[in-house]
Amino acid sequence: MAENWTFNGFPLTSRGKRAVEDVIEGVGIPKYRGTDLQVPFQHGKRWIKKRFDSRKVVLSMWIKGSSRADLDDNIDAFLKAIGNPGLHSLVRTMRNGETRQAQAELCTEINFVRKNPGYAKFALEFELADPFFYGIVKSAETKMVTSSPFAWTHANEGSAPITAMVITLEGPLSNPIIRNQNNGVWIQFLGTIASGESVVLETKYYTCLKGNSNMISIVKHGGDAYWMILEAGNNSMELETDTIGGRVVFEYYPAFY
Repeated sequence: MAENWTFNGFPLTSRGKRAVEDVIEGVGIPKYRGTDLQVPFQHGKRWIKKRFDSRKVVLSMWIKGSSRADLDDNIDAFLKAIGNPGLHSLVRTMRNGETRQAQAELCTEINFVRKNPGYAKFALEFELADPFFYGIVKSAETKMVTSSPFAWTHANEGSAPITAMVITLEGPLSNPIIRNQNNGVWIQFLGTIASGESVVLETKYYTCLKGNSNMISIVKHGGDAYWMILEAGNNSMELETDTIGGRVVFEYYPAFY
């Protein structure tokens, strides 16, 4: 099965008309943002934690027509389909059939180089403000809290760390604190969750809801500015609570480099 790409729902490959030849840039680990600190009168620099920067995906393509006029028509139709400004879905269907998607913006000019009257080559350059591709199937794990501390291993199937997730705490639980022992990141809800109640922590938007009530004032966290980070692979998780018997649910879309 050949690899396929679509942008804003438009297939970039159409048999006999156009195709993606190669991925010139954008598959792999994106660069980091930030630099170590230079401290006066000390050797070297002081290390600081860095974040992944935005990235570019560059696709090498060709487009054909039965004549010069037909090629011009095909180019016009192609540009009309992909030329809407703003962020759109860039979807990569891999050779094994797996689908991953990112939000991308077409950010540079497109120059068509005519090789003959009915054939031209060009490149598409996309900017990904969020540098990761994401799976289209949500990962979900539910654990019953039968002891305190309660420990388990959570497997993040992606190749990149996850920071955007929904954590649901279902009662009965009291002052539950969740720790990722791999990286020292933790989050705590300082309150009681009765049986039948639940607290929803949305880490991407830093929100905490108990029913319709905003409970952000009684959330504590540490180890990072992110509320929680799940590293790629296995994560050693721990939950402590003053009352056992509830459940914890993790939901997210796996991220890939």
